[in-house]
Amino acid sequence: MLPIYGAKAQILDHLTRTNRLVLTAPTGSGKTTQVPQILLRDAQIVGQIVVLQPRRLATRLVAHRVAAELESPVGKLVGYQTRHDSRVCDETRIRFVTEGLFLRLFQSDPTLTGIGAVLLDEFHERSLTADTALGLIRRLQETDRPDLRLLVMSATLDARAIAASLECPAVEAHGRAYPVDIHYQPGNPQAPPWDRAADALRDLLSREPEGDVLIFMPGAYEIRRTIEAAQGRFRNHPEPLAFFPLHGSLSAAQQDRAVAPCPQRKVIVATNVAETSITIDGVRHVVDSGLARVHRHDPRRGIDVLLIEAVSRASTEQRAGRAGRTAPGSCVRLWSSAEQQARPERNLPEIRRLDLADALLQLKSLDVADPLDFPWLEPPDPSAVERATVLLTDLGALDSSEKLTDTGRRMARLPMHPRLSRLLIAAAESGCLERATLWAALIGERDILTFPLQSRYTRLPDDAYPSDLTIRERAFQRAKKNRFDPSTCAGLGLHAAACREVDRTCRLYRDTCSRAGLKSNRQNRTEDLIRSLLIPFYDHIALRRDADLRGEGTLHCAMAGQRRVELDPKSVARQSRALVALDVRELGAGRTGVRTALSLASAIEASWLEEIHPERIEMSTAVEWNEEASAVEQFETWAYDDLVYHRQPCKTDPAAAEQILVDKIAGGDLRLEKWDQSVEQWLHRARLVAALFPERSLTTYDDDDIRLVLHEIVAGATRYSHIRTRPCLAHVQQALSWNDQQFVEQMAPTHLPLPAGPRLKIEYYPDGPPRGRARIQDLYGLRKTPSVAKGRQPLLLEILAPSFRPVQVTDDLANFWKNTYPEVKKELKRRYPKHEWR
Repeated sequence: MLPIYGAKAQILDHLTRTNRLVLTAPTGSGKTTQVPQILLRDAQIVGQIVVLQPRRLATRLVAHRVAAELESPVGKLVGYQTRHDSRVCDETRIRFVTEGLFLRLFQSDPTLTGIGAVLLDEFHERSLTADTALGLIRRLQETDRPDLRLLVMSATLDARAIAASLECPAVEAHGRAYPVDIHYQPGNPQAPPWDRAADALRDLLSREPEGDVLIFMPGAYEIRRTIEAAQGRFRNHPEPLAFFPLHGSLSAAQQDRAVAPCPQRKVIVATNVAETSITIDGVRHVVDSGLARVHRHDPRRGIDVLLIEAVSRASTEQRAGRAGRTAPGSCVRLWSSAEQQARPERNLPEIRRLDLADALLQLKSLDVADPLDFPWLEPPDPSAVERATVLLTDLGALDSSEKLTDTGRRMARLPMHPRLSRLLIAAAESGCLERATLWAALIGERDILTFPLQSRYTRLPDDAYPSDLTIRERAFQRAKKNRFDPSTCAGLGLHAAACREVDRTCRLYRDTCSRAGLKSNRQNRTEDLIRSLLIPFYDHIALRRDADLRGEGTLHCAMAGQRRVELDPKSVARQSRALVALDVRELGAGRTGVRTALSLASAIEASWLEEIHPERIEMSTAVEWNEEASAVEQFETWAYDDLVYHRQPCKTDPAAAEQILVDKIAGGDLRLEKWDQSVEQWLHRARLVAALFPERSLTTYDDDDIRLVLHEIVAGATRYSHIRTRPCLAHVQQALSWNDQQFVEQMAPTHLPLPAGPRLKIEYYPDGPPRGRARIQDLYGLRKTPSVAKGRQPLLLEILAPSFRPVQVTDDLANFWKNTYPEVKKELKRRYPKHEWR
């Protein structure tokens, strides 16, 4: 008997006395398959027992397992519903449902008529849809449905904390079905995870003669590389091995083959779809890479990014539990025990790391006025709610009061992200809904193309707007024509499974649109489709630089918000100046930092932005410096948000040009040729006089004064050539009144008379006394040091030999004549006997 039956009495007792219960039970204990059966047989539940699962694969497989145990065909007593598959009828009592689909069911019937109990399985994953469902059920229990039973179940829950939040009891079932031995085998940390997994598999099979193996990898790419690496190592292995991939993108038949019995020893390489709920008979060993692909929202760029991250300790326990479900097993972890302790205890809930727009729209459609007042198990960050509110408002789903609009109600009825539902509403209004449903499926599902693209897809009609969606649309039609045959699709460069998924999603969207009353008149013009994209993806507009379009640059683009991004080189819109890119994703860090790539791009006309989003257009005038022409130029600019998409030259505003020219001169980028030594000497003279005569309050020519002078010099000019040789001294002097100019001339003269020769030339300096230079013979008869400013400022005399070489620098001429001159005279008289010596 499975361990869960040890807690059966507690489960039934609590659900008799209360309508909520938190249940924790170890992996392999039977909670997923047995608790619904316990409730069906013994809890006297009136109505269906609905079990929520986080993944479609588990939903389908668990339903088959429970139906088999109850000896009933799937779709009768036990049924399931996923996005693309439904096996239920009026007789169904146990219904397994994906979490996302349950929210849609809730919207169509807010009181959950005919449902007696809801079980949230694997709640430790804390998906946003599960958190939302929990809050809705809790609210319903407290209003219209106190009879509705709720079970929150997982192997790794923090049961006490959740039970305290829900104000309900918690039950813990003890005992694992079989023990699992844990081994740590880090290997070479520089080696890729698939090589380390293949090495670990080789070691495991050498010591474990029995049991199939389950290997966890983060994604389909790593799964393929792991299988290739393992097959290479076991090419000559005496025991035949069968390798199977297992991930959510595979067809149901491929998934079934991976979990079905096999005559050979199996090695299943899976994503975390195999982490919970399902039991794969025969698996006794697990090799865990410890990695998973995790969605996170990047608020700085407004996009969700998919990152490979180390999983939490709770997830590693879940994965190890896969090995102990049917027999004793082992688990090899490709990291050290120290690293295990350093991992976070649990995964960060999606409510803390994803875009909340879809959840917020669903809550608004269910009359939840304020999402922050909703009974969340853990409330979202207010900034995340604000971002989602802004998006929904921009999409027209909410009005200025944050109430749902008619458009928002129509969007909420469509089972997709709000951007895609807004696309379909816009396409219906433009008469291209039929093609838009396919485009929406191509946008929302994984890419159907393999690369490099075959030329048959890239040849477009001359009058078509280049679009990566048109390429995929044509490729999809070829796959559909060939009935999605895998070998044919592979030859066409297509993923058959992805094409099938797109086909199912497209049919779902068309059926949903029909039920919602959206119709198309079958015009289906590509231009109308691309114009419709601009409504939901209003913030995904990008512009190529002209240099890039001439083939002189890269694929860099500019987007609103000044994000520097790069267009996917495989995009057929790479020669377009303006485009809308639906996929904005992080590629990882390179030498220049994180790279963000644009893909699924379509060419647009900038004029469309003015027609569709006139409220986002801003016209302004920009004055710029043209470095090549050394001139100020003025343009009229049109910007979408802050992204300038058009500008044209116009007459330059003289005041604006004057400001830029002054800035360039003041910053040292431009030189006025006549701002020469005469100007600099005047500034030194005037500043000295201002310092020596503070009572006069003279202009000191500080930075602001200089800028005023420069404005006078460059007035009316727009080009450097206009001002390069303009006179400057008069403008500088005129900063002082006429009387003050004369005062400076008198107090700081440029020359002083000498008794025995020509006038003494004076030079002024910013950080020292003024200097006079003269030959020693010219100073005969001058007994004391000359000065300026009415004697307030002595000069520093530079005394020169007849050869005009300095022999002495002094500010005490009397002392020079008395003590220094006799010795100097002897030396100079010997060298220059023809000169006068006194």
